[in-house]
Amino acid sequence: MIDTAEMYGNGNCEDAVGRVLKRVGRDRIFLVDKILPDNATPEHFRKSLETSLERLGTDHIDLYLLHWREKADLAFVAEAMTEAVRDGLILRWGVSNFDVSDMEDLFAVDHGSDCYTDQVLYNICERGPEYDLFPWLKEHGLLPMSYSSLGSSYTGTRKRCESDPAIKKISRETGLSTSAIMLAFNVRNHDISALFGSTSYDHIKNNMAGIDADISQYMDLINQRFPAPEKKVPLAKL
Repeated sequence: MIDTAEMYGNGNCEDAVGRVLKRVGRDRIFLVDKILPDNATPEHFRKSLETSLERLGTDHIDLYLLHWREKADLAFVAEAMTEAVRDGLILRWGVSNFDVSDMEDLFAVDHGSDCYTDQVLYNICERGPEYDLFPWLKEHGLLPMSYSSLGSSYTGTRKRCESDPAIKKISRETGLSTSAIMLAFNVRNHDISALFGSTSYDHIKNNMAGIDADISQYMDLINQRFPAPEKKVPLAKL
């Protein structure tokens, strides 16, 4: 799976992903892309989607997301996404950075319940969605996705996790890197499709060690250091 967006690099990231698709083969990649709310309008939606497809060098996107809500007309978005699925330009659609109230508004419009996923900021240090958003998504049959799964330099969570005594203890005893531990937390313990950034093949291998790692014996320690929320927490966003 490769995740990108028309916003990233003003389209340059889509161009880069397109070169990857051409090199490795389109059928080997599950492609996620996102449309800006300013472009999710009757005037711009289809043109924006077609421009992304052109940059990516493909005839379809596997999962197309509304990047965040802002002032988007959810009734229009759901209809436009449905038409794009019908036309074969996208196979599934979803949203990103939607909290519970946003999801409830989406499900109140025609075709809103066809939404496939909600991609949100979530990691071992930022567990707000566990309180109400993840239960809501599960109840309604949606797959959660996490970005900044390994922490973020913007929020300071990456540095916080790397320096935390509990994480260091788990790393010493398991031989796993901080990144692998955080990925295991999202994937193995919370059944989330976790996105993460990487700069090299070795970096990817190091992170991916967390996919098969069982850290269940350390969950009490993790919960002590990074407790799950006991009340509603505003959805963190980047």
